[in-house]
Amino acid sequence: ENAQRVVVGLPLHKNGTESERSNITRCFAEELSAAVLSNFGPDFGGVHMWDERYTSKEAKARIMSTAKSRGSVLSADDLDGTIDADAACLILEHYYQNSGE
Repeated sequence: ENAQRVVVGLPLHKNGTESERSNITRCFAEELSAAVLSNFGPDFGGVHMWDERYTSKEAKARIMSTAKSRGSVLSADDLDGTIDADAACLILEHYYQNSGE
């Protein structure tokens, strides 16, 4: 709600080089950018790509740490879907930290 831009996670290899998945994601971002432009106009902040390396690992570590501090034990089923959602939040956090917003 009231979004001003879209941030898309860019999957890169550990060494920072692009992969086939990076190319697929860039194509998706280009199509998304065209759709955003046609629906929201040129004043919308656009679509931005952001390096998503290690966000899933960081998300899992955060979730496990929080669970441990609460005395909970999580199974793989408990983590299903949660890691991706938390990784998406981390991508946004990193984007905003580095963009000065």
